[in-house]
Amino acid sequence: MIKIVSCFWNAEKYIEKCIDSVLSQDFKEFKMFLIDDVSTDGTLQKIKSKIEGDDRFILISNSEKKYKLKNLDDLIIDDDYFDDEDIIVELDGDDWFYGNDVLGFINEKYEKNKNLWLTNGSFIYSDGRFGFSSPVNYKTVRNDIFTFSHLRTWKCHLWRSIDENSFKDSDGKYFKAGPDIAYSFPMIEMCGNKHYEFIPKILHVYNEQNPYNEHKAGASAGQFEQNRVANIVRKLPKYNLI
Repeated sequence: MIKIVSCFWNAEKYIEKCIDSVLSQDFKEFKMFLIDDVSTDGTLQKIKSKIEGDDRFILISNSEKKYKLKNLDDLIIDDDYFDDEDIIVELDGDDWFYGNDVLGFINEKYEKNKNLWLTNGSFIYSDGRFGFSSPVNYKTVRNDIFTFSHLRTWKCHLWRSIDENSFKDSDGKYFKAGPDIAYSFPMIEMCGNKHYEFIPKILHVYNEQNPYNEHKAGASAGQFEQNRVANIVRKLPKYNLI
């Protein structure tokens, strides 16, 4: 089954558009997990109004801040919510799908190729510019410019094969920044060419206008912290093909 995971903080201006892009999908057999990381604006109220009565949507409201990486890991390893063969689609709460055929297209990709475990695809920015996603090389991904961007999808069992220590700083706590790199490198290296596919079709709209994006100065973690985490992750032991 397709399981959409969406993490966010103070996404009041964008969350309705994100959810609307899911509701408009032609493919209806999905569940969406909305994880609010202690927002202080009206995000929760807008979500509750939008998803009321629709059991395909599950709202998780944190009482303490976890940041994206721990939010994802706590959710995906939960057997009550996920099966190993579930297809996970990552959609941040300030972004949205490009078109109504995204989930159907992704589902068909995995149905036709039973060896497929991981994809990344193409996106546009909310102002219409084309994004930087491109195919990645599992042998050199740690040294290459990072292009494993949206739309990212993966089989649940692939995430569960990552050693949780790959997600943690020297103090044993989950990284607060750079989550994309922390989970991408292990999954790419485990998949190799056999279980990975790049999708040229545009499937995702990235909302760079949100001032809370990690790469912007006003982000909760900030660019410096993101770069620090990336340097740590690049030096961790590589994963073997599975």
